[in-house]
Amino acid sequence: LIYPVGFYHTKARRLKEIAKILVEKYGGRVPDSFEELLKLRGVGRKTANIVMTYGFKKKGYLAIDTHCHRIPNRFGWVNTKTPEETEEALKKVLPKKYWMDFNHLFVRFGQTICSPVSPKCSVCPIQKYCKRVGVKNHR
Repeated sequence: LIYPVGFYHTKARRLKEIAKILVEKYGGRVPDSFEELLKLRGVGRKTANIVMTYGFKKKGYLAIDTHCHRIPNRFGWVNTKTPEETEEALKKVLPKKYWMDFNHLFVRFGQTICSPVSPKCSVCPIQKYCKRVGVKNHR
């Protein structure tokens, strides 16, 4: 199940550690607080945002991974250097009603069309709106 994920050895070890902490400290329940999630070793902003959004169906969280950072910069929506900066910048311009679906849609789009190297601009449904910031070669 976890093998296809990058750094699967580390992530498997972290999951075991977190499971133990959840049982010992939280009575076997995942905390529904962003701040409490961040206290768990191996849980960063992206994971905490995803748990709050998809696990607890709470609004007001915007999960930014490498795709969600790269693509808005490529589009010219933001000009940021880190996923954290992108999260803050997008919160200012992206209506909250889109936050819940943003990560899922942009990850899939980044994996299939708007890849880090040689994006498939010729088949991109929104190519006429894209500024292609940082794109040197595309298909």
